[in-house]
Amino acid sequence: MPKLRYRNEWFYELAPTALYESEFEDILIQNADIICSSSIIVPFKMTVSSNDGSARADLAIISEDYRDWYVVEVELIKHSLHGHVIPQIRVFRDASYGQEVAEYLATKNSKLDLEKLADMMRGQQPRVLVIVDKTDPEWERELRRYDVFLIVFEIYRSDRNHYMFRIDGDLSPLALDVLTYCEFDAVVPRFLVVSSPAALDFSAGKRVKIFVEGQVTEWERIDIADQCYLTPVGRMPIEPGRKYALVKTGDGEYLIRAAQ
Repeated sequence: MPKLRYRNEWFYELAPTALYESEFEDILIQNADIICSSSIIVPFKMTVSSNDGSARADLAIISEDYRDWYVVEVELIKHSLHGHVIPQIRVFRDASYGQEVAEYLATKNSKLDLEKLADMMRGQQPRVLVIVDKTDPEWERELRRYDVFLIVFEIYRSDRNHYMFRIDGDLSPLALDVLTYCEFDAVVPRFLVVSSPAALDFSAGKRVKIFVEGQVTEWERIDIADQCYLTPVGRMPIEPGRKYALVKTGDGEYLIRAAQ
């Protein structure tokens, strides 16, 4: 049986059957910083729908700056990958997320700001994360095909009822200086689709000065339905067909640069 020793205590790995899924989730919420620093983990027991059907997730991870968020499926390795897990993550990946989801999440933690959450929903789809209790190469291989993050979270408990954790895998944070990534809209080429609207510190209808290759340009934020856009006042100063990053410098100035 796998075990760890720390400060004169032996910690023994818990079998997958030793915890209910709800107990596993509670431990994850209580240790949020271990999973993803500068983030808030909340229950997300809301049914969402896509063309692949409907499913209910387990948790949501929301960055404290609202730049990105994850829909989390907590699984035990004994569950069927192809019959249970993959059908659900296909729904989460393409589901519709809007005001109703923002209002639901806001009720789960008093630190969350409803207006920021609503702005976040106008951005890119949440990324999907599966947290499982044991390593399995097939899970790693198959979930990678669906662009899904996987974290293995193993729990060890001592005779004194203390816990230790072994974690394999991590999440990909955005670059610290990037407010949001932007891409040209497929229908309206003068519009840049904003991936993380909640990270912007200016509201819809406002015009801001943004530097492009050292030259000052003026842009306006436009919110339409469930999308957020930036559009230049005057000619388009950047090359179409590329992905860009909107950055706020230490001097409080904005600039657009090509994404790495």
